[in-house]
Amino acid sequence: MRRTLAALALVLSLPVLAQDAAPRFAIFSADSVAGGTARGKKMFSELEALGKTLQERISARVEELKKVDQQLKSPGLSDEGRAKLQRELQDGDLGLKRLQEDSQQEFEKAKSKVMKTFMDEVEPVVKEVAKEMKLQVVLAYQPGLLAWAEDAWLTSFTNEVSKRFEARGGAPAAAPAPKPAAPKAPAPKK
Repeated sequence: MRRTLAALALVLSLPVLAQDAAPRFAIFSADSVAGGTARGKKMFSELEALGKTLQERISARVEELKKVDQQLKSPGLSDEGRAKLQRELQDGDLGLKRLQEDSQQEFEKAKSKVMKTFMDEVEPVVKEVAKEMKLQVVLAYQPGLLAWAEDAWLTSFTNEVSKRFEARGGAPAAAPAPKPAAPKAPAPKK
């Protein structure tokens, strides 16, 4: 009888024990912090300006090539002039492709730099909030990640990180202050 009662008590306590052992996790949306805070918007606005500048350069080159193409279609053009414009157009197409590739590389390099800076600054905040909430896992949000989640729960972690990230302003995570150098001993007299 005692064994039966002990087994029954163990079986009845399993759901309670299982609740304590369930992992605690949250979902973090870096895009929401970047787009939903003045600090994040400022960091990414420079990237947007660069993208616009690069696109304007490409558009200007395309317009130049359209003008050359229009000249090429001119009926009063000599064979020598036509050949010259065709070479110019081919060289321009090659230059345009090179400009597009270089612009893409420049933009990706700048994007990587901004993302690294952003993540370096937001990561300590994520860790801090996760520790306070006693979380074991923080998942990065990806579209299509979840079939369903309660909106308040889904956004609560990211909202808290956003508030604290914004509150920290331009100050990166606190690093330990360097120790002052020990005073030098006076040189021995000879």
